[in-house]
Amino acid sequence: MEPEEFGKLIGKVLRDPKKLYIISLVLIVLFPPIDRIPGSKVWFDGWHFISKLGGYYHVNMPYIMIEFALVTVAFLLFRKK
Repeated sequence: MEPEEFGKLIGKVLRDPKKLYIISLVLIVLFPPIDRIPGSKVWFDGWHFISKLGGYYHVNMPYIMIEFALVTVAFLLFRKK
């Protein structure tokens, strides 16, 4: 694929709010906010790829709900009617 064609493709995707919304939701699922929970301590570890889940690592549910809410509000505000 030529760089010019790639640039046009990216431009089309960035101009369409529905595609941006779907891409954002997929990225939120693939890179969730993760807490590390060894023993009784819990601390925020960051946004890692979903394969890091399990054992000491758990999804930080309040952060992921805030992410979904922000992306949805942004989509509703900027969608084309």
